[in-house]
Amino acid sequence: MESTRNAVIETERMFHALDGQFFGKYRGLVVDNTDPTHRGRLQVKVPAVMGEETLWAEPCAPYAGDGVGFFALPPANAGVWVEFEAGDPRYPIWSGCFWACGQIDAADAAPSIKFFKTDSFTIRIDDEQGEMVIETKTGSRITVNGTEVKLEAAQVSQVAQTAKTELTPASFSVNNGALAVAVI
Repeated sequence: MESTRNAVIETERMFHALDGQFFGKYRGLVVDNTDPTHRGRLQVKVPAVMGEETLWAEPCAPYAGDGVGFFALPPANAGVWVEFEAGDPRYPIWSGCFWACGQIDAADAAPSIKFFKTDSFTIRIDDEQGEMVIETKTGSRITVNGTEVKLEAAQVSQVAQTAKTELTPASFSVNNGALAVAVI
């Protein structure tokens, strides 16, 4: 009987010690991604922990150091996973993002597709087709596959030290016009 009582007291003591601590990941929302300290922090809301209060969450980056690293911040209103260092809500960490239903094109949701997409650029790798496409919002595109490297743009330039070739819909030029072919 005494051991049961001691176990209950110990359990209550442990629960009291954990009061106010938050372990695991919580769904958050990006409020602002412009960190005044330039470290990749996000201002986030985590309703389950802080209600409507916002806080600055440190990034959990896959690669970082003095002048090096992987830096990509989600936009405002994006869903982010937030956790807390040692469970302390004063030390939030954003550890990744998540998509809501309908936020990924069905064509990009296949297991063989890997992509990195911003507002202006897309890098899309299709392992099944053996193809990588880098594309701008305005339609310029580089396609690499097993048989070719294809460049598509309004104008294509190639520069090697002081030598330059330039291709437009109207002409082909070498070294700034030293040799030029006009398309008629």
